[in-house]
Amino acid sequence: MNLPAYIYDESRICGNIQKLRNTFPQFTILYSIKANPYPPLVRYIASQNIGADAASKNEVLLACKEGFTPDQIYYSGPGKTKTDLVETVGRCNLIADSFHELQLINQIAEEKEIIQEVGIRINPNFTMNGRPGVPGKFGIDEELCTKDAFAAYPAVRITGMHTHVKSQELNWEKIAGYYENVFSLAVRVQQEIGHPLTYINFGSGIGVPYLKTETPVNLTELRKHTAELVAFYQPKIAAKLLIESGRYLVCEAGTYITEVLDRKQSRGKTYLIVAGGLNGFVRPVLSAFAEDGHAEAEPLFTAKDAWRITSSATATETEVVDIVGNLCTSSDILAENIRLPRANIGDRITFTHAGSYACTLSPHQFGSQKKPDEVLRPQGTISH
Repeated sequence: MNLPAYIYDESRICGNIQKLRNTFPQFTILYSIKANPYPPLVRYIASQNIGADAASKNEVLLACKEGFTPDQIYYSGPGKTKTDLVETVGRCNLIADSFHELQLINQIAEEKEIIQEVGIRINPNFTMNGRPGVPGKFGIDEELCTKDAFAAYPAVRITGMHTHVKSQELNWEKIAGYYENVFSLAVRVQQEIGHPLTYINFGSGIGVPYLKTETPVNLTELRKHTAELVAFYQPKIAAKLLIESGRYLVCEAGTYITEVLDRKQSRGKTYLIVAGGLNGFVRPVLSAFAEDGHAEAEPLFTAKDAWRITSSATATETEVVDIVGNLCTSSDILAENIRLPRANIGDRITFTHAGSYACTLSPHQFGSQKKPDEVLRPQGTISH
């Protein structure tokens, strides 16, 4: 294996899929492709018979290529062009993010002389914290979703609804409260459009703990309360229920491994220079510079010190080091003042929580260095 590299654990992904299936037996799970679009990984997840959440035309095409069927793919990204829509009609469930997109879809449907079924993404008048809704770039404001507004698009039939207000929530009570609000909104939307919805996409909300002080979502309690909500709303809503997995399936299933290329002392400070710094794994670099109060900068920034860093060095002696990349910029810092066993050139440094928003976010062209390898480790494989 060449370094630097991302290693994704198939067994861990499979286990996470099963956890969500156990928690939401009445729901269809969607894999959020933007979290990690590595084709072999997408192909494996498609083989597990779950759906796909696509945020772009290319993600729709990737999902189709790697084994998802059109009815399993939900395309909800903002800013779709007419070309995007023409190339994805019939290959996915289209979800309009704005009235302009509804207009474009209506034009395409009229040109084809069909009635096109679409979902709408709604910016709801509630948040995960129970407060009123806020302005945002995603979706159509709830109060604008009226029968009269939709009547302007006669070649479009609204059949689905999608909301999403926050990623990385760990409080099961907030998640359950949000789901209840989504169910209530769906009832109102059905009344406006005058016919039943065929699907409701509840978006994400199942967070992943990055810090030792964070507690995972209580899936047992969430399962219980979600089942009660489903039972209560089933007489009013017969729609297919969808949950986006966000980063949940892959985040903790991935590790980033690099190696020490050089070590040097500078006025009392020790530097380990490694392959693939910010151009290989940019999120720790952003974390090193971020200040408190950046919690809404997902997925670029989650929390400071959000990765467990280990070394293959076996020395009993430890040292405090900065881990920096090999780019010609002083901003190429993966970790500062971290204590590790004394490392030598060739030793490996490993970062956890690298399965989502990691390789895909990193600026691989910067410095014209080699892009990290990616490897999907099959189930039953022993790691070395």
